Amino acid sequence: MTTISEFQEEEAKPSSSSSPPSKPVSFSTSLDPSNPVGFLEKVFDFLAKGSDFLEKENVDKEIAAVVRIAKEKSKKKVEEAAPKVEIKKKEVKRMEVDKKEDKKEEKTSSGLKVPNKGNGLDLDKYSWTQTLQEVTVNVPVPSGTRSRFVVCEIKKNHLKVGLKDQPPVIDGELFQAVKPDCYWSIARVYKSAIIRFASKLTMLGVQCFKF
Repeated sequence: MTTISEFQEEEAKPSSSSSPPSKPVSFSTSLDPSNPVGFLEKVFDFLAKGSDFLEKENVDKEIAAVVRIAKEKSKKKVEEAAPKVEIKKKEVKRMEVDKKEDKKEEKTSSGLKVPNKGNGLDLDKYSWTQTLQEVTVNVPVPSGTRSRFVVCEIKKNHLKVGLKDQPPVIDGELFQAVKPDCYWSIARVYKSAIIRFASKLTMLGVQCFKF
């Protein structure tokens, strides 16, 4: 009995010949975004030289599990970032709309619209330009319109333009009186017709029409 007891005590003592725990080994490399596989090759080469990890029987499953977890994390980050990107797009769009509205307010804040390149105005149904000698009004009409379908009355202080049996496009007083030597014509441009007339002013000015 004594002998067995002594044997058990010796067996319980830790072995002095056990190997000390391995120390961590540093690993340093760089990632080329255009060649991520090359980065992984360096990692596995390092594992093969510094450990027996790749010799394990289930190493393929462990690596696959790590890849699966990494993909899930990446997908989650994308899903979390998507609403923020959408909100940012909406904010940018709203800012663009606000800028356009601000420009519109600038145009109308003084009660006057911004002149076009011809020192006139571009309105919804017609436009006009002017020089120091004459004024030209352009009124778009349907393609194929002939002169006999056009109503164009040019008086000293009044202008009326439109098509027969339809409400006039222009029907109002001129800003200044015009001379009687006025004319109008139809010009076919891009499969449409435009009524044009020029009027010499008795008094030259920047604003030629009240409408």
